[in-house]
Amino acid sequence: MKKGFLAIIFIIVLILIPLSYQQGLQLAPEAPPRQETLTPQPPPPPSPEPFTLAAVGDVMLARKVDRLMQAQGLDYPLAKLGPTLKAADLTFGNLEAPLATTGKQIPGKGIWFRARPEAMQVLKDGGFDVMNIANNHILDYDTPAFLQTMDLLDDAGIRYCGGGRDLEQARRPAVVEVNGIRLGFLGYSDMADIYWSNEYPRRFRATENEAGVAPLVVDNTYLVDDIRQDIQKLKPEADLVIVSLHWGTEYQRTPSTEQRQLARQLVDAGADIILGHHPHVFQGLELYKGSLIAYSLGNFIMDQNWSRETCQGLLLKIKVSGEGWQKVEVLPVQIVEEQPHQAEGKDAATILGKVHELSNELGTMVEVKEGRAMLSKSSSE
Repeated sequence: MKKGFLAIIFIIVLILIPLSYQQGLQLAPEAPPRQETLTPQPPPPPSPEPFTLAAVGDVMLARKVDRLMQAQGLDYPLAKLGPTLKAADLTFGNLEAPLATTGKQIPGKGIWFRARPEAMQVLKDGGFDVMNIANNHILDYDTPAFLQTMDLLDDAGIRYCGGGRDLEQARRPAVVEVNGIRLGFLGYSDMADIYWSNEYPRRFRATENEAGVAPLVVDNTYLVDDIRQDIQKLKPEADLVIVSLHWGTEYQRTPSTEQRQLARQLVDAGADIILGHHPHVFQGLELYKGSLIAYSLGNFIMDQNWSRETCQGLLLKIKVSGEGWQKVEVLPVQIVEEQPHQAEGKDAATILGKVHELSNELGTMVEVKEGRAMLSKSSSE
């Protein structure tokens, strides 16, 4: 009897212990769900505002141009096109003469340019921001005038490329920022390695210890490797690489086969825009792998009024965005009494018709419409 009672008690205990344990589990408070904390992400930075780069060819402020400025004022050369240049966000040209009071003529050269320092006001009034100084006249009055020219440009706040107090500086780019976009300019001359007098064999090219310009050619050979090195060194510092080349044959309308090959090699190295000058007449435009090649922009301020062709030039208005250059508007320039005008009527039709023809020969279609020509980067894609 007693054993039976104990057995019943034991069974009841076995039943109650699991129930009590289950109730304890059910009564235990549940942990609150974990809350994920999301860090708000900043909005993407706004795209840079597009801007306009204006580019022209040879700017020469000596000789007859100087005589006209003395007679009619320093504002004479750009009385017509100065506002167009200043309206651009960045303006570039080739300075084809030193501005100085010092120096002596390089013996044997035959043609020498030297403008008065006061002519720097023309560049300032025209809104020029960057000048190429790698050409065949910038050292016409030797090193002293060349050094004074660079000092005057520095004082005026105008950047320059293609020349320096030694070779390292001559190959150094001019880097300018507009709307958060950095443009790097390099300049070279294909006449830097020649001289005009055996008695005074002064070459224009800079060396390790002599002032001068960055050479494009040495010993009749293009310095492709050197320029490629300069471009690749500049690429991390600039969103757009612009190479200015003083090259080609005077008064010729078409670039040589060697020029075209070199231009393409520089594009392959990373050049986005190539701006050419020296022939004193304009040549065609070419698109290659999305890059713009202007082989020669012709004269802009110049006194070569002995032919129709040397009184014509091109003013490029290049639209630039965060994705690079997008399109170029070509304005025809007619020089009248050493003063550049925007060509109109028959003059404009003649110039733009020739741009269309010369560019077509280079495999690039330029659209001519309403007194100007247009070329889009998308045309090459």
